[in-house]
Amino acid sequence: MEDVPRGFSIYLAHEFFDALPIHKFQKTDKGWREILIDIDPEVANKLRFVLAPSATLASSTLLQADEEREHVEVCPEGGVLVQRLTNRISEDGGAALIADYGHAGDKTDTFRGFRGHKLHDVLVAPGTADLTADVDFRYLRRMTEERVLSFGPITQQQFLRNMGIDVRLQVLLRSCTDSSTRKQLVQGFDMMMNPEKMGERFKFFALVPHSRIAVQTRGKKAEQKGGAAPPVSGFSELGL
Repeated sequence: MEDVPRGFSIYLAHEFFDALPIHKFQKTDKGWREILIDIDPEVANKLRFVLAPSATLASSTLLQADEEREHVEVCPEGGVLVQRLTNRISEDGGAALIADYGHAGDKTDTFRGFRGHKLHDVLVAPGTADLTADVDFRYLRRMTEERVLSFGPITQQQFLRNMGIDVRLQVLLRSCTDSSTRKQLVQGFDMMMNPEKMGERFKFFALVPHSRIAVQTRGKKAEQKGGAAPPVSGFSELGL
């Protein structure tokens, strides 16, 4: 972030936040306890998850007082990055678009590993697999402290449809005479839009300055200056 010159900037984060380290917490009868990794004393060269015997600095500072879930994953590094993005956007203008696997603060245990495009035990052969945890977009929104406007998360299917992917596909198909290419276009569209594939797994989340949608309050009624507020691409229904 420090390498980006000050001034109006557009920030894109594609499958970035899900790769950042997380803290895991479990609610117990004694309060929240952090989940740690330990060496299994009964099996050689094996790791295991354990509950911290008492509160840790992380469990005392990272959890929200209104948290209702029994199991929570928090990515403080992601929160700090969003705070920095918020500062830049509020002071210099611009926008941020985050596209990632994630949720709106309702999921619990999402920490998993992949090796060779297959699920892999996160505690087996450390360093040989890609580790990921779904992004908690509600947490990221909270980190903005409402200093910028946030949109989403919405599904990839919604975002691409709002961006006109249906129209784009029809235009491409009309101008394409090669059957193999047409088949690839349709298959690619299905992969991105099908809810059973990537259509609902991927989420989109945006940050823009408040000046992007200026609101003037008149009594109890809020009216947009100059008429209707301009739509935010991808997060407003496409009107044709």
